[in-house]
Amino acid sequence: MLTERRAAILRSIVEEYVDSAQPVASRIVALKYLGHVSPATIRNEMVRLEEEGYISQPHTSAGRVPSDKGYRYYVERLMREEAPSLEMGLMVRHQFHQVEERLEDWARLAAVVLAAHVQAVAVVTAPHSRPARLRWLELVKLQELLALLVVVLQQAQVRQQLLPLPEPLEQDDLSALARSLSERFAGLGAHDLRQRLEGLTHLERLVMEAVASLLEAADRAGYEPAAIEGLREALSQPEFQERERVLGLLDFLEGSRLGRLLPFPVPPRGQVQVIIGAEHPESALHHYSVVAATYGQPQAVGTVALVGPTRLRYGRAVGMVRFVASLLDELMAASFGG
Repeated sequence: MLTERRAAILRSIVEEYVDSAQPVASRIVALKYLGHVSPATIRNEMVRLEEEGYISQPHTSAGRVPSDKGYRYYVERLMREEAPSLEMGLMVRHQFHQVEERLEDWARLAAVVLAAHVQAVAVVTAPHSRPARLRWLELVKLQELLALLVVVLQQAQVRQQLLPLPEPLEQDDLSALARSLSERFAGLGAHDLRQRLEGLTHLERLVMEAVASLLEAADRAGYEPAAIEGLREALSQPEFQERERVLGLLDFLEGSRLGRLLPFPVPPRGQVQVIIGAEHPESALHHYSVVAATYGQPQAVGTVALVGPTRLRYGRAVGMVRFVASLLDELMAASFGG
């Protein structure tokens, strides 16, 4: 926990850096934010913040920039969420009521609205059935130390993968193991299944970890991007001048990995999730932040997300994502029930 003064300095550095995209010097903090504190005192406190990992100093500058840890502290303790104004809210609602009652049109408009108001890449997926749940599994012996794992989902889909075995097993043993695990874990999704791995034998754990991975892959495959907007606006920002980073992000957004935008488990409806920089398991997103929420009905969930540099207007991003997800919830409930 930071002292009140250090927290105020960190907030000043984050908000100034978000505005200017330039490293923040102590004199700027004193001049624009904390006039009652001397620049020398601010410098000393900035040294402490740097030692604790909340800010860093680019080697070419005398100023400081926030680290992922600094942004995380800001989001959780210092950020002021910016809900849309009443006028903006009414305008956006009017726009939605002007389009046809189709999920694709709503998703496209939602992405346009988000990208325009936050200057980040907006990704909106249409609702799809999830999470994938286990119906039953089978193990088929292929070689002495190799089996085929077959997973049947409650959605009547089938997933399979090769499973190396730690020891030779006969088909009867594999079938008995599969029946036992099916009876114990049927009906569970990947997240709940992973919570119940404690106490399993090494072989049982090996099988069920593979099952969980297949369920997660099935969940990710359900994400079809209904709309991606804001690439042009995002590419104009300083962070997008490094070619390799941009290509990595574009490859992620346009490829089959889009379903991994939200790590599992995804946030429940009504909550906004903020993933900052290297917190994300996908290396292509380590220089970016994701602000996301889900919407829809209990058995059909879509995603509203913003992807931008870690130097993001978090308060505005969280407020807009929450507003748009809530509005899509209202529209779906009014049109389709729920």
